[in-house]
Amino acid sequence: MKIQAALLSLALLLAQPVFAQDAPPAAPAPAAEPAPAPAPDPSADKRLELARKMHEINPTQQQVTAAIDQIAAAQPEAERESFKTAMRSALNWKAIEKISIDAMAEIFTEEELTSMVEYYSKPEAKSARLKEKEWAGKVYPEITRMLDQAMMRVRTGGGQ
Repeated sequence: MKIQAALLSLALLLAQPVFAQDAPPAAPAPAAEPAPAPAPDPSADKRLELARKMHEINPTQQQVTAAIDQIAAAQPEAERESFKTAMRSALNWKAIEKISIDAMAEIFTEEELTSMVEYYSKPEAKSARLKEKEWAGKVYPEITRMLDQAMMRVRTGGGQ
């Protein structure tokens, strides 16, 4: 189940630009008064700078590579390395990073990004992030086991 979740996450991450390209062209808007131009966002440049710093601290490529490695673990052992190589070479890493940086700058406030950069720059935060995989390795199998048990009870009518 963990592998399917990772595969789904990676597929959704990779499919985003494809969906955007498949959208039909928008119909021309009816003639009306032009909407006022949005006010310039004085913190946009600062948020973009902070988002770039966050990606220096925690590069998107490392996160995607970890997801590929997790998916590869489900492949036959003889095919794992070629699978990883093929997946990594098929991705546009610069585009993924730009999408991630732009989204981070859009979603988080300047104060949030500043706090994130300050926190994730600390040695303790770097160490904790490295331990997240170990933590997930202990917790996720238990959650998966419990979800499987709950699903079985629901399917057999014992989940009331």
